[in-house]
Amino acid sequence: MPDYSMDEDPDYWQAPERFRAIFEKLRSLGIKASYFPVGDAKADSTPVAVVVEMPPGFVIMRHAHPCDRFEVIIRGTLESEDRVLRVGDVMVSAAGELYGPKKAGKDGCTTVEVFGAASGVTKRIEERADGSVVTVDLEQFDVAFKHLEKH
Repeated sequence: MPDYSMDEDPDYWQAPERFRAIFEKLRSLGIKASYFPVGDAKADSTPVAVVVEMPPGFVIMRHAHPCDRFEVIIRGTLESEDRVLRVGDVMVSAAGELYGPKKAGKDGCTTVEVFGAASGVTKRIEERADGSVVTVDLEQFDVAFKHLEKH
């Protein structure tokens, strides 16, 4: 059984081939992410744990996923919907349930987000300013990550 140390293992921040393009795009934006499938990484139905390390002040827009998800704060703080979440605090959302925006605290934030299905990692449901919702494929970078591009 493989194990990884966040603080001691240089291979901790990694991604299976399926998620490699998203992993590289996030890294280019200064965000660390690591993907841990719980089963076959190629299967849409496989649950996936994603560890995300966000720099201070980093904002994730209001969105949802097409699968159930569970997220726990493991370092730093995260502001979400008028609350400050600290280490050990948890967020849970059902498939299609909008949440956020979320903002990393002054020391940044690291979370572990568990998606009920691998397909939930690559698809995001976004709420637009007019209240409409659209599903975005995160592998289409010029659309999915436009709001994060460094200016």
